[in-house]
Amino acid sequence: MRKSGFWTVCFAFIPGAGQMYQGYMKRGLSMGLLVVVPFMLAAFMGMDVLVFPCLILYMYSFFDTLNLRSQLTMGVAPPDDYLYHLNGVGGDLDRLLAKRHHLIGWALVLLGVFAIYNNFVSPWLWNLARLFGYESIFYNVLTSLINGVPNLLVAVALIVVGLWLVKGGKRSAAPAEDFTEFKGAEPKE
Repeated sequence: MRKSGFWTVCFAFIPGAGQMYQGYMKRGLSMGLLVVVPFMLAAFMGMDVLVFPCLILYMYSFFDTLNLRSQLTMGVAPPDDYLYHLNGVGGDLDRLLAKRHHLIGWALVLLGVFAIYNNFVSPWLWNLARLFGYESIFYNVLTSLINGVPNLLVAVALIVVGLWLVKGGKRSAAPAEDFTEFKGAEPKE
């Protein structure tokens, strides 16, 4: 059954709803979660930096809905599947975690450190800076540090990940069967 173009555009404004309206439940669910989860983290943990990826994913969801409608109209619609391929037990998620578990772990650590800084350390430092007065040098230095630390951490993280990607990650050692142990010279008789 062909869906209404008006309602498709209306549902396209809600991430994932446009895909679901057209019968793509898995795709719509994964798109909705990709937008809502970072937005919830940004709202509840005070991590405003996560709003920007939400806006990009929101735009992607909108245009994906319209693209999906045009594919359905032409009769070349793709099969319904999750965007990040988590269907089935194990599978792609297990391979992702096996290959990139360190990268995912460090990303979670950085998010946690940023949340602690943003919610606890930064307000405490602002109160300390106000204690010394707005005209003091200490206030100016402390406010520039308070505002600069998150940007510095993000920049350092980007540089480290970029260098790691340029280097190619950890190189695996030579296979064990190519290794021949040296046992010393044979004794002469």
